[in-house]
Amino acid sequence: MIAGKNMKTRYLSLAVLFSLLLATGCASQPEWARYELCFGLSADSGNTRISDEQWQEFRDHEISSRFPDGYTVTPGTGYWRNQATTYSEPAEILLVTAPDTTDTRKKLDEIASAFARKFIQDSVLEIKSPANVEFHRYP
Repeated sequence: MIAGKNMKTRYLSLAVLFSLLLATGCASQPEWARYELCFGLSADSGNTRISDEQWQEFRDHEISSRFPDGYTVTPGTGYWRNQATTYSEPAEILLVTAPDTTDTRKKLDEIASAFARKFIQDSVLEIKSPANVEFHRYP
């Protein structure tokens, strides 16, 4: 009877330890998110157009330095409505998939703030979505 009781206690202890290890492992790995920053390319309240060279310099200096492991930029067109008029402007959309950490969010905020200051923008749109990430590695 004592041997059976010790075995039960041992199995229960192992089960508790295994559960704690699983919980600790899950808690230490941050969730991932997909972030999109939408940059309108009309500067100075729509009075001027941000040139390709200005955008590339901004991208290389502000974005590449903060996300050296990679990101995607795609062109777009932004639309918005003010009273009865619909406006549009060319845009660049930054896509970053990264761990959802304070550091990642800080980098994105720095990029958006730098863009708004440099090109006299009212705002930069940020979209954040949860992401399930899997890396397929090939030999």
